[in-house]
Amino acid sequence: MNDKAWSGWFFFDKPIGITSNLALQKIKRIFNNSKAGFVGTLDPLASGFLPVALGKATKIIPYIEKCDKEYLFTVRWGIKTETGDSDGKVIKESEIYPDKIDILKALKKFSGNIEQIPHKYSSVKINGQRAHKLARNNVKFKLKKRQIKINNFKLTNNISDNLATFLVDCSAGTYVRSLAESLAESLGTIGTVVELRRIGFNNFNKKLISLDYLLSLVHSDELKRLVHPIDAVMNDVSKIQLDDNQVKKVVSGSFVLMNKHLVKTKKNMLAFAKHEDKYIALGLIKDYIFHPKKLLTS
Repeated sequence: MNDKAWSGWFFFDKPIGITSNLALQKIKRIFNNSKAGFVGTLDPLASGFLPVALGKATKIIPYIEKCDKEYLFTVRWGIKTETGDSDGKVIKESEIYPDKIDILKALKKFSGNIEQIPHKYSSVKINGQRAHKLARNNVKFKLKKRQIKINNFKLTNNISDNLATFLVDCSAGTYVRSLAESLAESLGTIGTVVELRRIGFNNFNKKLISLDYLLSLVHSDELKRLVHPIDAVMNDVSKIQLDDNQVKKVVSGSFVLMNKHLVKTKKNMLAFAKHEDKYIALGLIKDYIFHPKKLLTS
């Protein structure tokens, strides 16, 4: 199967121990070195949901980068590491371990819109450089506070005196390691994330494909079953059908007037433009006029 045939989304279960970039390179090789990109970097020590765009689907990555995500993570109370996870050197220790009642009370403070400072060992860019690289090179820098949103944050298992597992549903840009450290601080102690798994990404299909299973497939037809259509990550986006003349205009970058009876609302809305069963463009409908933003024909 040639490269052009691969177009859509692949929902990968990234294993612990490899970077998101390395995972992407492995996936690309399996899909005949097709053009590919992922959304939402996962640290090497984190596992789970990594949406991968293939072919034309890479063009809509910017439209889903702000999606909410869901994580399951375990905190070890009483230790703090440089990196906020078990990969870093322990820099502080405490014998204060919070009990279940105190944890449940503290969680109420972490709800809705809150401010967070990203972890210094994060992928945030400082003057073009990743924060974690600067930190490892002992370069001094400051990270600004940012507003994040916590939709749901709960204790799922109070494993022992010094271990507890949590589930958090949060906005894009939330750093779980920073969240865990802030929670520990509110409890009068310190804490470090020792396990982290992303289990949800917006409302995307949660049936993830492991690397082992992917490597076991040898026929392109078997791989094709795993690839979701371009609009699989934007199910709530409207779809409009173009006729032959409208396709020519859209492909040339021009806007087209839509039939008022076929467009549900006059308000601005994002929409996929299709011709028969092919995706032509993603664009904005404003006052019944479709303005193409991303062409999906090549």
